[in-house]
Amino acid sequence: MESLDTWGISDCGLVRQNNEDAWLIDPALGVAIVADGMGGASCGEVAAALAVETVVEFLRNPPLAAAPEELLMEAVREANRRVFLHAQTQEGCQGMGSTIVAALWRLPHLYIANVGDSRAYLFRDRQLTQLSYDQTLVNELRVRFGLTAEEVSNFPHKNVLTMAVGTAPEITVRMHVESLLPGDQILLCSDGLSGPVPEEEIAAILASAEPLSVKAERLVEAAKSHGAPDNVTAVLLRYE
Repeated sequence: MESLDTWGISDCGLVRQNNEDAWLIDPALGVAIVADGMGGASCGEVAAALAVETVVEFLRNPPLAAAPEELLMEAVREANRRVFLHAQTQEGCQGMGSTIVAALWRLPHLYIANVGDSRAYLFRDRQLTQLSYDQTLVNELRVRFGLTAEEVSNFPHKNVLTMAVGTAPEITVRMHVESLLPGDQILLCSDGLSGPVPEEEIAAILASAEPLSVKAERLVEAAKSHGAPDNVTAVLLRYE
């Protein structure tokens, strides 16, 4: 019988005083989400939580009959509308927003939606492959002008987003569809993990035979060993 093992973890890191990441796994709906909030005071925390909550509410009671890919995209667009409205109407929350990466599964198919730079990775045959698309200034310049790996590494504004949930009335949602194979692992994470920890190190942790709970702890410890300047969130899925 097809199934997904799942596990999630989040940590403040070593620098931040509060955790503005939000995450959720709902096996009944077949969805997992990671969001990384931004904004003044506690508004980043609110934006991330509201984004996750809205996607789940939308998928639980979809207003339209549609294919999974379209449903997930519309759920993220609805999250954008709600976070944007909250930012416009709540004092002190102007400009707040959140990244989001969400995985919806109808096994063996997996649908990935992302806005911003929270990432989805596939680990298959000991190879780590990024499935999401970074909506960041440096990545857009890399794609458009062919920046080298060294130029990307030395770019002074690597964390500048070109798109985020709640910062504009309309957003571009990046989508990816994957057909899973037995043994595949999916990692959803905030940039508190993918930023400081090299992909080779992430792959080495996922390659171990340990339970997902142990791998998740090791991913957080890896971020801390690199200084953990931001909140660290990781959600792991394994296809059996």
